[in-house]
Amino acid sequence: MEEYMKKNLLALLGIVLLTFTSIYSITQNTLASSKQQSIVKKISAGKDKNFNYYEFVKKDGSVNFVSEVNAKYPKTHLLPFIKDNNTGLNIKQKINDDGTIHVKYDGNPSLNDNFQNAVAAWNKLGVIKFKIVDDASATVDVHGNANAKEDANNPDYEKGNLGDTNNYVDYDSSTALADGTKMNYISKSDIVLYSGIAKASDNNKDHVIIHELGHALGFDDLYGQKDRGLVMFSTSQVGSILLNNLGACEKISLQHYY
Repeated sequence: MEEYMKKNLLALLGIVLLTFTSIYSITQNTLASSKQQSIVKKISAGKDKNFNYYEFVKKDGSVNFVSEVNAKYPKTHLLPFIKDNNTGLNIKQKINDDGTIHVKYDGNPSLNDNFQNAVAAWNKLGVIKFKIVDDASATVDVHGNANAKEDANNPDYEKGNLGDTNNYVDYDSSTALADGTKMNYISKSDIVLYSGIAKASDNNKDHVIIHELGHALGFDDLYGQKDRGLVMFSTSQVGSILLNNLGACEKISLQHYY
């Protein structure tokens, strides 16, 4: 996912808006390859340390090429968190008094199960805990757009995007890590899932929402080739089979920042 900052930051009550735009590309060809109903053979076509490549041969003899991403993880290492442009400090969610981060979903009901899958994936790490709520206590709001008109009403939307995360930073509230590193808290995170995501497989939907929730937690995008196997890597091919693993890299990073 390619990150950019808004040129004009929102100046209201000491809160600033940071915007991160997904560049998950969406095409009919790649989407079609994610919906295999009559596969009779899966042939390995090559692999490297983070990817396995397969050809799926269907009953009619046609062949579709699909990559299985995140097959293996790179060496465990601390992942970067987002830095606020104004202060240069990393940002993260503030844990509520009940020990959780409240998150709410509304909008397209067909994405609700995928939203719950994504929440469960992060909670499984056992470091932070998202709590699904349906009231104003949510500091992370996830909205699924129902149609293209709703997409167009979002000023951040660009053709092909499947999701965006906007983090609002509270400059009046800060914290420090055990080593003294100062951080700003995120006062609010708004995640929008664009209507095009509805055409993707459930596997791909889960991946996009896991990625966007990662931004709400503070994780930055990854661009290095050594990180291609990680969920926070900047791009993933829609139509690929994504393993959607969250593991040691994300866990030690959450333990460091939280």
